[in-house]
Amino acid sequence: MKFRNPILYGDYSDPDVIRVGEDFYMISSSFTYLPGIPVLHSRDLVHWELIGYAAERLPFPAYDVPAHKKGTWAPSIRYRNGLFHVYVCLPDEGLMDFTARDPAGRWDFHYVKDVVGWIDPCPLFMEDGSAWLVHGLAASRMGMNNMLYIHRMSDDGFSVLDKGTLVYNGADHGDVTVEGPKIYQRQGKFWILCPAGGVAPGYQLALRSDHLLGPYERRIVLRQGNTPVNGPHQGGWIEDGKGGDWFIHFQDVGVYGRVPHLQPVNWESGWPVMGKEGEPVPGGDTPFPEAPASIPVSDDFRNGPGLQWQWQANPNPLWWKMEEGRFRLRCAPSPNLFQAGQFLSQLMQYRNFDMDVSLRLDPETGDEAGLAMMGYRYPLISVDGSSVRVRTGAVKEISRWIPDQVTETEEASAEWTAPEILLRMQVREGTVRFFYGSGEENLRPLGKTYPMTCGGWTGARPGLFAMNRDGRWGGWAQIAFCRITPKNDPDPRP
Repeated sequence: MKFRNPILYGDYSDPDVIRVGEDFYMISSSFTYLPGIPVLHSRDLVHWELIGYAAERLPFPAYDVPAHKKGTWAPSIRYRNGLFHVYVCLPDEGLMDFTARDPAGRWDFHYVKDVVGWIDPCPLFMEDGSAWLVHGLAASRMGMNNMLYIHRMSDDGFSVLDKGTLVYNGADHGDVTVEGPKIYQRQGKFWILCPAGGVAPGYQLALRSDHLLGPYERRIVLRQGNTPVNGPHQGGWIEDGKGGDWFIHFQDVGVYGRVPHLQPVNWESGWPVMGKEGEPVPGGDTPFPEAPASIPVSDDFRNGPGLQWQWQANPNPLWWKMEEGRFRLRCAPSPNLFQAGQFLSQLMQYRNFDMDVSLRLDPETGDEAGLAMMGYRYPLISVDGSSVRVRTGAVKEISRWIPDQVTETEEASAEWTAPEILLRMQVREGTVRFFYGSGEENLRPLGKTYPMTCGGWTGARPGLFAMNRDGRWGGWAQIAFCRITPKNDPDPRP
């Protein structure tokens, strides 16, 4: 089967992947968006289906409100004795392990270690039954980074037993921002695959040793070279069960996020060579028959929000309900959209598309509902019972200890008193424009064309919302459907 890169055009940052029998499972970071750590399934390494999330919620009060740039950073997934493990560090809360017998079902939470500043953990379960963990450090919390440590864990993987051993320091080799390690054992050697050099300009390292605790040799095994694929790094290495090896990594494509690519892996002189001679390939052939799968985008909400939707904080049952078979969003209190946990968004799956939302609002004072493209500068369109408005938001970061300063500015407005409205967000090449009307046949533009921007370690995120700006719980917005239609899209997926 032939494939083209990227294999998905969604913001699946920091991917990791495993194979269990004939099934492949991939996970990624999701930061403040919850449920978190999406779990995807494939039978051919190319077509992926979203089957659930490892973290239904994060059991810390800090995540009951939006916590941009925090949350789940670079998780890893492993399988042992019928149990799936997803390890992740929250930068301020420590090391967690989520486990499940069925990766599409319920995941159980285990608090492994209360520690600040550990990031990007990955376990190694040895054949002798022992368990080990490699991780990096966050300079924003520790005052240092660029180093990898390995710890002994209890055999069940639910506690850390020692202070760890420094096994790699990037400063000794001219590497900066060494992070995201994944650890493996192959043919008597221990391997740590990790990115270095930063998100956009970086490259992929392979570290090799005869001993778990080192010393480790170093080699660059994937870099941009003469290709358009910048920063090809941070991901998971997988054996396909048919004698081949593959590496799934991300590429940073700006406001569209970090999209996953698939690279063949060959072996020369005992080292992996990724892509073609260490540079990413635009596509190729896999040994599998095509196994179609897709990520949901549109939604009629007949059974509540579909799997594609994530809140901007821990899910709150007060934010929505089903009533007479219809999906309703509560106008929950928030001074602005950036700080609204009830913002309900999904990952973009196309470069160019229209997002149409049909809603009905019977407002109370201060209520509004609409749709937006979230980022550190974000445009939104909303209806409040008397008018339809376009606003832009601007976020200024102060420090980790002081809340972000958010300013929203009205850009345009028009009279609208009907309870029902169709809103359209038109996305074209990194820009957004809004339209409104009673139906597709009479949509009118409102406001200008606005640039999309990245969020907290994320690309821009399209979503919908209901909120009350007066600081109280208001009425309800009824959402009939959200329809996403690709438009003149190059569709870089397979």
